[in-house]
Amino acid sequence: MSRSTNAVLLSALVLPGAGHLYLKHYGRGAALIAISLACLWVFLDSAMQQVSTALEKLGSEGGAVDAGQISDLVTQTSNSSDNIVVTLATLVLAGCWLFGMVDAYRLGKNEANRPARIR
Repeated sequence: MSRSTNAVLLSALVLPGAGHLYLKHYGRGAALIAISLACLWVFLDSAMQQVSTALEKLGSEGGAVDAGQISDLVTQTSNSSDNIVVTLATLVLAGCWLFGMVDAYRLGKNEANRPARIR
């Protein structure tokens, strides 16, 4: 496989920016990875807050627990301000993923089209 294909696959399947690191474009790669990890942290933090709130409500109610009750509690615990942040993080992550794949492909193709240097 060509370097551009490998870079795109790394960016698509591992994490945005992984293909840039493979192509030795460390600045862009590190920036994309940092932004992506920040977005993933927002998702994880939001999920943990919802689970914590739902578990507190379940603990205070006592009794038998079923999947429908848990689903209802998680739905109730999500607030609109948190949803906006998660939606924004989702859009940013999707943009990073798309940019990472396209830019890694472009950089890989440009690298392949450059004439070899004589040492």
